[in-house]
Amino acid sequence: MHKYKILILSLLMIPFICFSQTEEKPKYAPGKEKHRNKTDEFGQKQGTWKTFNSYGEIMTEVEYLNDKRQGVSKRYYPYSKLMEEQEFQNGIKEGVYKRYYYSGTVKQEGEYIAGKKDGKWTRYFEDGEVAAEGSYKNNKKDGEWRTFNRKGQLIATSTYKDGIDQKAAAEEARKAAEAKKAADAKKAKNSGKPGGTPAPSGGNTPAPADTTKK
Repeated sequence: MHKYKILILSLLMIPFICFSQTEEKPKYAPGKEKHRNKTDEFGQKQGTWKTFNSYGEIMTEVEYLNDKRQGVSKRYYPYSKLMEEQEFQNGIKEGVYKRYYYSGTVKQEGEYIAGKKDGKWTRYFEDGEVAAEGSYKNNKKDGEWRTFNRKGQLIATSTYKDGIDQKAAAEEARKAAEAKKAADAKKAKNSGKPGGTPAPSGGNTPAPADTTKK
């Protein structure tokens, strides 16, 4: 009887054994790497997942919760140099974003809200001086953007609305108006007079034939 109880208990445990959490060493990970990528009983990624290239250099480091990115995700240059960091919530970009030069200094930084760029964004020269700065709204440039040279001197400003450079848009509108004006003038010149029909050629106009019955 005792043997039957053990057998029944073993059979009941099979589903839990088959679908229990798994841990696996990342492909190409160097021998000294102790990290393991984890999957839960439902096949969902959990915790930190790492990937490596064929040289054993780390390429990505991603935080997961129930198979969706949650927390900070990182990408790397060759030789395991940090390239960028992005915060996620429930699989969507949400929070601080930073991209780095190979040297390690910040190249660009800003913030995402609900998967779209929002708020102040800044781009830097490799020495740390600001190259450009401005704001995004709903993933489009919005308001004043300023551009600087490597000495920190302001060299240009632009104002955006819904991602459109207002100065550039005004210039395009001006050029379009001038082109239309020139086309209208050419059309009027070819027609003989503005808005009219071509003028008749010289010579006497023959009198209409007399169709009166005799």
